[in-house]
Amino acid sequence: MTETQTLKLIAAYDRARNEYSIIVHNQTPKEAQSYLDQWSRHLRPECSFIVLDQTMQHRTEDETKCRACRETILRSAHIEPPPKFTRRKP
Repeated sequence: MTETQTLKLIAAYDRARNEYSIIVHNQTPKEAQSYLDQWSRHLRPECSFIVLDQTMQHRTEDETKCRACRETILRSAHIEPPPKFTRRKP
């Protein structure tokens, strides 16, 4: 990874339940956009994707167990009150 390449993480956010699930992390911008293009139309109406920049590559292979992702979402998503984490996929 070069310094100019930003990595992305994608989470699904359910407004009705104020819950989020981490979907993928360590994605290049192109990979993240491809994922959004493929899956956005399959979301329920009360759900949306949150895409955030990662400051570094996360070492945890399983994004659902990645503490760095959860911390990034709580710090950077600006959702009030803070959403609850759940391990569901959208």
